[in-house]
Amino acid sequence: MSVEELRKKRAQLKANSDITFNNMQVIADESLRVAEVAHNSREILENLDAEFERQTGLDKTDVKFLFFATALQIGRWVVINKVNQYATEKMNSSRLKDNDSSIKKMEHEARDKYKEKHDGKWAHNKSEKYPTWLEIVYDGVPYDVSIGSPKFGVNMEAGYHRIHTLGHDPLLGWLFGTMNIISSTITLDDFRTYKVSANPKPKHWEYQTNVLDGFRMAIESIKEDDKRLPAAIFAEAIHLKSDAFTKNGLPIPVLETFAPDLAGKLYKSNYDSLCLMKDIAVVGTQAVGVILINMVISLIHGLYYDPEKYSSRDVYEVKTRKILLYSNLISTASNVLWVGGNAIAGNEAAWKDLDIGGIIVTMYRLVTDTKFIQSVKEEFVLGGFRNMIKGEDLNLLEVELWD
Repeated sequence: MSVEELRKKRAQLKANSDITFNNMQVIADESLRVAEVAHNSREILENLDAEFERQTGLDKTDVKFLFFATALQIGRWVVINKVNQYATEKMNSSRLKDNDSSIKKMEHEARDKYKEKHDGKWAHNKSEKYPTWLEIVYDGVPYDVSIGSPKFGVNMEAGYHRIHTLGHDPLLGWLFGTMNIISSTITLDDFRTYKVSANPKPKHWEYQTNVLDGFRMAIESIKEDDKRLPAAIFAEAIHLKSDAFTKNGLPIPVLETFAPDLAGKLYKSNYDSLCLMKDIAVVGTQAVGVILINMVISLIHGLYYDPEKYSSRDVYEVKTRKILLYSNLISTASNVLWVGGNAIAGNEAAWKDLDIGGIIVTMYRLVTDTKFIQSVKEEFVLGGFRNMIKGEDLNLLEVELWD
């Protein structure tokens, strides 16, 4: 090896040594920096937390949005309550007596149209045990019959008999009522079933059977003439329609099968299936109203996002979520206080104004918005701390290898 080559090797060795020592110094400095961050971790985390609160705190513009959203939410349940009161009064005033001539006329015309449509096309297939399809259409429903019930220890309570029979249930009636019509039976709310006979007249309870036998008889009748099934469904539909808009109406669906006392109490206090459907519609309207207002506020507030002021869109979204959550909570609290105050003052009808749909949406937002805010905060604070620990990429030089 020549002297010149030795000089080159020496220079290369010195350069590699300088690079190595420089890299060691960079690593040592980075270690000191990380140690300093770790040592001051509590203060750093507190500063990051404070910065998050600063960026997500409500400023003057946000407060204006909050007041506007709250006013809309309160105005929403006030307007809906007024509309609900009007709808209730209108519904109650339009109810008819059970024997109202308009009901009888509607039933008669519907039956005549059904007969006109099918008579001559369908055979009547007389049966010793079961009514023909035409008798089913015209003969009335067996679950309206109460004569003979006392001898079986059953009190049908006259005008309240609908609460005791499954044929009058707006949902179960399509199954049990149809079966009763085909088999000439009556099924009670506890599923006890009795045979109804017109021989001798008037129609009366003849003997006790059971619900399974009722279905067996219905199937047997349908096998004799399958036209009896659509005729029975027609008769069930006409009967439910005619009863629904009367003073007593139809009972709340299904409730009588597992809570007969409650069902009876509600029915006798004039709370029927129409009232239930109206209330469901009101609750749905309340919920939809809250959601629509929240959407509008969210969209408009989102237009004010400034990427120069906020570290991310999610951080700004926290402000939006706070506005929606606070406005919903204030509206719900106002409604509960108003309803509760009126109820305590003696106005029991005030409970009808409870913003149930709004309460449901508020409870949902309380869970989801709180979870979202917490998630963004954790990412902001812990992510920021993690980035400080990570630091920038180390600028380490490469050592030149020997030839």
